[in-house]
Amino acid sequence: MAVLPLLVALWMELSLKRLIPDFIFGAIDTGLLTVFAIAGGQTFGVIGAVVGGVVGDAITDGIPGFFEWNIAEWLRNRGVDKSRLPLSSGLGKMAGCLLGSGVILIGAALLGIHLPKVDL
Repeated sequence: MAVLPLLVALWMELSLKRLIPDFIFGAIDTGLLTVFAIAGGQTFGVIGAVVGGVVGDAITDGIPGFFEWNIAEWLRNRGVDKSRLPLSSGLGKMAGCLLGSGVILIGAALLGIHLPKVDL
């Protein structure tokens, strides 16, 4: 699913280089959030997953910002246009979030970590 926002960016004729800082922000942010959610779910069930996700989101909204800024500066020093557009920022973060959570969920499955089941 992370490819869909990138395809939209290409369709809108946006430079994918502009998406890199936001993409990395989203991948780190939601990847770490997913770790907290899995840990909370493993420990306290569904409510633990929700609380873990909320706490993880609060913590990880700050941490990836350091990476985002450093990457934007690094790209700027190499001639990549520094202007960030709302559309490129949104699509970059969306793609990164989907990729980050997907990688963590696949990794958890490969490690044999089972998520709690919910009976509806």
